Amino acid sequence: MPEMRGKPRAVSEESVIKMDEATRPLTFNNYDYEEERILITPRGPDPVLLGIRGESPSIVLKAFRMLEVGEPIERWVIFRTNQGTDAHLAHRLVRELKPHMPAIIRGYVSSPPTMIHGGHVIFRLSDGSGEVDCAAYWPSGRLAKVASLLWPGDLVEVAGGVKLGPGGRLTLNVEKLRIIKLARKAIAMNPHCPACGKRMKSMGANKGFRCPKCGFRDPGARKVLVEVPREVKPGLYLPPPRSQRHLTKPLRRYGLEKYGCPGPPKGEWFWPRPPTLA
Repeated sequence: MPEMRGKPRAVSEESVIKMDEATRPLTFNNYDYEEERILITPRGPDPVLLGIRGESPSIVLKAFRMLEVGEPIERWVIFRTNQGTDAHLAHRLVRELKPHMPAIIRGYVSSPPTMIHGGHVIFRLSDGSGEVDCAAYWPSGRLAKVASLLWPGDLVEVAGGVKLGPGGRLTLNVEKLRIIKLARKAIAMNPHCPACGKRMKSMGANKGFRCPKCGFRDPGARKVLVEVPREVKPGLYLPPPRSQRHLTKPLRRYGLEKYGCPGPPKGEWFWPRPPTLA
């Protein structure tokens, strides 16, 4: 109602959780369980009480009727939209990228990830046509953590929008990350002492190694490559619901894709009905 605009929405948090549990996966992005925050109500002063996204008119109406709303409802309507579909994304080559272009790039990680101020993670991606910086920002939560665990040689698919940075350098802002195949990761480590098994310490640049336990010295010893287990697995990674764009296809929707052209709406899809239709 007009008198409620700009005020906190009077929607019961408990009822949103119950609705989400009862209607998943046919509705999505209703509630953020990490931050215990309702996602169906706007945070700004716009004149919208709430919005529920789901797979059919009947399920969003059912979900709506499960909510406990503590203020008058002026009207409601069900829209058919492209939200949660990835409709904005298309497979492209790095050489085709332009500012503000949404894209999916498949390629190999070409540099170890680095963390910059703010907890954001940057890594380079190469697809044979060129290289581009990829940025997973701190608010993306687990997605940024996974990005920090990538390694050169990993085969990945990165989706997001292209941003123009300083000096004309392009950056792909990561909206989702699919790890297809992991490379073997090896790091250079000091050798073990052949006498007692203790890991040795360097005696200086090109001066070999010395055992701190038994004193054994080997001027000709060099670091050895040791394969280390990966802390991440192949799979699809997305930000938490609170950080997803409206068009981003959430994990809950995979396997529920629809094809073809739907017909006109049936049943209840708006309220109140105008007097001429009542």
